[in-house]
Amino acid sequence: MHHYFTAANKKYGRFARIGLQTLLVSDVDYIRKVNARGSSYSRSDWYKGGRFVPNEDTLLSMTDDNKHKSLRNKMAPGFNTHTENNRVEGSIDSQITILLDLIKSKYVSTPESGTKPMDWGYLASYFGIDSICDIAFSEPLGDLQVDQDKYSFLHNMEAALPTMSVFACYTWMLKLLQSSIVARYCAPSPDDLSPFGHVMGFARHQASKRFGEKAVRRTDMMDSFIQHGMTPGEAERGGLLQLVAGSDTTATALRAAVLFVATSPVVLARMRTEMAEAGILPHRDTKTIIGNVKARSIPYLLAVVKESLRLHPPVIGALEKKAGNEGDALPGGRRIPPGTKIQISTWAILRDQEVFGVDADCFRSERWLEMEVESEQRLRMERSTELVFSAGRFICMGRDIALTQLLKVISELFYRFDITVINPKKPWHSVGYRVFCQHDQWVRVTERNTGNEKPSYYR
Repeated sequence: MHHYFTAANKKYGRFARIGLQTLLVSDVDYIRKVNARGSSYSRSDWYKGGRFVPNEDTLLSMTDDNKHKSLRNKMAPGFNTHTENNRVEGSIDSQITILLDLIKSKYVSTPESGTKPMDWGYLASYFGIDSICDIAFSEPLGDLQVDQDKYSFLHNMEAALPTMSVFACYTWMLKLLQSSIVARYCAPSPDDLSPFGHVMGFARHQASKRFGEKAVRRTDMMDSFIQHGMTPGEAERGGLLQLVAGSDTTATALRAAVLFVATSPVVLARMRTEMAEAGILPHRDTKTIIGNVKARSIPYLLAVVKESLRLHPPVIGALEKKAGNEGDALPGGRRIPPGTKIQISTWAILRDQEVFGVDADCFRSERWLEMEVESEQRLRMERSTELVFSAGRFICMGRDIALTQLLKVISELFYRFDITVINPKKPWHSVGYRVFCQHDQWVRVTERNTGNEKPSYYR
């Protein structure tokens, strides 16, 4: 889908008409205007395709601006890693330790053992869901501990994504599916034994034990939600949203970053050199994880993560908005009528040669360090890449947590291990819907041998 969107914008410009009342837009300033606070644009029914439970909205699927703002205000403090939810870094670190221990015990290849293939596609998902569960509920789901999709949740979501994407485009089908009669017999429930039912039950259990006379109090995301006024129903749906949206996008970003770095020797060499200069030791106990502040102080590591997010954004859905009652004027003066649908062409935005250079389709982290931070071109690059997390009133509240996860995992993996792609001709199975289905990302992992490394030649 995203490749067709990009081709349309290349052929017809930044405002491509793809339907009777639908524009596909790759103009960064216009998208920021649409998403800005006080904008007359609102979410379209496209978002209702993101409902996990029939006729029950989460922050992701709400189309009413006032309700969206109210719920967002209840949730926002829980994402603040400096005040209310200051255990975030510890939760991430504990899951990274489990990840590292799993790799060392099960997947490190040696001359004696031969190659032990590791599917980073699913391992990234296990980390994503366990780390967000630890952050949100102080209790991981446990996939990393057993190295498997315990409740078949990930496989079930992968199977459901194509259908969900169709429903987002044809909302009349969604209304039929979510009718009370169909939902009664077909929709998953927290009380059933289906894969998604298991996860719904987990979210309900985590929310319900925070209410009542014997309510459990913990310093985590769920506790913050409730302290800021969430009802039991809102808490349950909010917890489910964290499980689904918070884990999947992180996993996609991690898969892409591992692929790009593992296939870029110069990038890997420079990243390791700057980490060494920052005083990071390669051979540490798995409980000693790089600190968030330290990771963000390493310029090239930040550049690697930014470039990875730019070249392979985790979310590629249209994120459709609709014009208000007075319509709007496009750049150049053309008018669009009320109700016009605006779809965002994220892939095209992040590969725009006018912004990122003629090599915009290439993974080249150095582009983020070649110009002054305050230069006009650098600011254009930053403004475009920020749209990975949306903007304005719809900006992703978990962006700071996601960046922390990415910086820590990528630095720890590549500073401790040598990772090579087993099949360069087909490094993974990747299909894009609104988000990505990715697996079969087979890699070979060996312990890093610093004694055999040649000096970095990037300088």
